[in-house]
Amino acid sequence: MDSTTLTRTLALMNRQGWLATRPGTDRRERLIRVRRAGEAELAAVLPHWETVQARLRAELGDKRWDNLMNLINEVTATVTE
Repeated sequence: MDSTTLTRTLALMNRQGWLATRPGTDRRERLIRVRRAGEAELAAVLPHWETVQARLRAELGDKRWDNLMNLINEVTATVTE
């Protein structure tokens, strides 16, 4: 995830009241924690995410699913080097 996308996503989550932020030790640093509202939101949506993920895995089959997960890991490693 690039920094612009991350900043935009964190700002949205903060506006929803799911995060708490405070300044770090240097002016560029922000410390972020998940609030109870964020934990509640995650608990509410996680079963739906898991259902969709299980459905996709069933559609793809184990071999294609494993290939997809490996590819995602490779892409992530490549862009974060």
